[in-house]
Amino acid sequence: MTVIQDEYVGQTITFHCEYDDKFKSHTKVFYRLKEGPVHVLNSSQSSQSSEEKIILSDSHEDQFTVTIRDISADDGGVYLCGVERYGSDPSITHISFIKEIQLNVYSRNASVQVQAYSSKSVFITCKFPQEFRRNKKFIQKDSSQKIIVDEQNQWVRHDKVHMYDDSSEGLLKVFISDLTAADEGTYRCGVNITDDDLFTDVKLTVNQVDHFRASSKASAVIGESVKLTCDFPEKHGETFKHICRENEQKICENISSSEQKRFEFSVSSAGVFTAIISNVSERDAGVYWCGAETRDTHLTSVSLTNQHQLTVTMPPVVGREGDSSEIKCPYNAKHSREVKHLCKGKCFTKDAQNIIRSNEVNKPRISAKDETELNLFTVTLSELRAEDAGIYWCAVRDEFNLHTELMIVMKDAVTREASVGGSVSISCQFFRNHMRFFCRGDQLNICVRDGVRVSSNKRTNGRFSVTDETSAGVFTVNITDLTEEDSGKYWCAEESSGSFIFTEVHLRVIGETTSSYTERETSQDKEKSETTSSYTERETSQDKEKSGSSMIVAVSVGLILLAVCLVLVLLKIKYNRKHGIGSSTPAQLPIIPSDGLLCTSVSFQKHEESLSDAALAFSNEEIHSDYTTVIYHIVPNSF
Repeated sequence: MTVIQDEYVGQTITFHCEYDDKFKSHTKVFYRLKEGPVHVLNSSQSSQSSEEKIILSDSHEDQFTVTIRDISADDGGVYLCGVERYGSDPSITHISFIKEIQLNVYSRNASVQVQAYSSKSVFITCKFPQEFRRNKKFIQKDSSQKIIVDEQNQWVRHDKVHMYDDSSEGLLKVFISDLTAADEGTYRCGVNITDDDLFTDVKLTVNQVDHFRASSKASAVIGESVKLTCDFPEKHGETFKHICRENEQKICENISSSEQKRFEFSVSSAGVFTAIISNVSERDAGVYWCGAETRDTHLTSVSLTNQHQLTVTMPPVVGREGDSSEIKCPYNAKHSREVKHLCKGKCFTKDAQNIIRSNEVNKPRISAKDETELNLFTVTLSELRAEDAGIYWCAVRDEFNLHTELMIVMKDAVTREASVGGSVSISCQFFRNHMRFFCRGDQLNICVRDGVRVSSNKRTNGRFSVTDETSAGVFTVNITDLTEEDSGKYWCAEESSGSFIFTEVHLRVIGETTSSYTERETSQDKEKSETTSSYTERETSQDKEKSGSSMIVAVSVGLILLAVCLVLVLLKIKYNRKHGIGSSTPAQLPIIPSDGLLCTSVSFQKHEESLSDAALAFSNEEIHSDYTTVIYHIVPNSF
C-alpha cells in the first residue's frame, strides 16, 4: 500500500508499519528509495539513542514505528517499511516490503521567481499538504488585502485574476491573461490554517519585449493531424513543453490525461517546438496556448507565449451533377436528444439558409436521419445541381457548430489531345462571375490546395495563361510548349465564399516515339534503296543497249570490208592465172599509200564496258584475243 504524508520543515513525523503476527520476531527494516539503503534499522536492537534523527520502535505485536525528527526539505522522498524473511540459505537476506510512504516536505514561507510576457498569459499552480485540502485558499498581491477563494472546484474571478481551489488535489490554480507591466509584483499563494498561514511567494516579472510569433489560425480535418508551432525562451530549453486549451471562461486549462496520448511534442529548432494533435475530432476545436513549464517543489508555473485558434472541419464532400451526396454530422453524446440542424451558412445567423432539421419530415431532394446510437445526423441531397455547392453547417443549438464543403463536379467532362512541343486551349463554362482558376490533381482538395496554375487573380504562370469571355460565360486556359509530362487530370473551377464548382479536364499529350521514327526512317531508306537500284538497273540497260549498237556497227563494217577484200583476192588469183604468175614466188610490191590502198589493217579493240569478251579475228598467220589484223598485199591495177 502507498501512503502520502505532507509535513513542514522542522517538524517531527512518525510512520506506522503494520505486519503479520508471524513476523513479530523477525527483524524490521526501513529503506529510502533512489537514495540507496540509507536507513537500515534492526528492531532486534535493545535500544536506540533519543538523540538520533531516525528512531525505530517495535511493539512486537502488529506494527513497528519510524520517527524522523526535525525534518528538512532534503528528507522528502519515497520510503519503504519491510520485514526480513528466513530462507534456505542463511547468507542471503530476503525482505518483504509492506508499505510505501511518499513524504512531501513544505516550507512555510517559500519564494519562487516566475517570468511572463506582455500581452500573453501565465498559469500558476500552488501545492499544499493534503491535510489542508479542505481549508480555504487565498491570493494576496504585495501588501494588498487577501483575496479569499470562497468556492471550491470551480473558477472564481477577481479582476484579471482567475482562481480555482482544487480540493481533491490540494491545489490552488491561478490564471492571469493579457499581462501588462501593472501585473508585476509579488503574489502570495497560500492556505489558511489555525495558528498561521502557509504560503509561497510568487515573484512575477512581466517582460515587455518578446520575439514570439503573433496569434495564428489553423484548420484541421476530422480524422487527420494538425501541427501547432510554439516558442519558448531558449534559457528554458530544459523545461517541460506545455499546451492547454481555453474553456468557456477563456481560462487555459490542462489537457485531460485521457487525451494527452494524442499530443506529441518535438523540438524543431532552438526556442521552437511543435505540438502535433493526431486523430482530430470535433471536440478539439478551440483556442490553444503553448509555452514553457517550470516546476518547483511547491509550485508549477507556465509562461504561455503562443495562441492558436484551431478550427475543425469535416472532410469535403464531392458530388456530381445529377447524383446524390450525404453530409454526415457527428455530435457529442450529450446532444443525442436535442434537435440537430443542417444549414447552408452558419446556423443561427441572419444569412443562414435552413436545409433541414432532425425533427422535420423529408423535403423534395432532401432527406435526413438521426442515428442517436451512433451520435450521427445524416442528410442526403439528391439530383445535385451547380447551385447546391457551398459550405454547410451542422449545429445543435448555438453552442455546437461544425462545417463542411460540398463541391459539385459538372456532368460533362472536357477531353483534349495535343502534340509534344505544341499548345492547347481548354475552354470551360462558368456559372457566376466569381473567381475562376485552373488546377491539376487527381483529388479535388489537393488540386485546390496545391495544384493551382492560373486564376482570375494570376492570369499568367509560365506556360499557362487564362482569358475570359464573360459574355459567353466561358474562360479559356492556354498551355504552350507541351511535354508528355503535361498529360493528366486537370480541373476548371469556380469559387465564391467556399462554394466550388468543377469541370473535369483530361489532357493527353502525344509524342513521337523512337520506334515509329525508326520505322519511318527504315521505310524512307528502303524507298531510297529501291529508287537507287531502279536507277542503276536503268543505267545498266542503257549501257547494254549502247554497247550492243556499237558492236553491231563495228561487225557490219568489218563484214563489208572483208567482203571487199575477198573480192579483190579472187580477182588477184584470176589475174595471176591468166598471166601465168606462180604463187610460190610472190612479188613484194610496194603499197600505194593513197588510191592504191584498198585494204590495210582492220582492228577490233575490246570495249571496257562490253558485256562480251568475244572478238572477231582474221589473219593468215596469227589470231589474237584482243584484236584481229588482216593484211593483204595488193598490186596496183590498171583501173
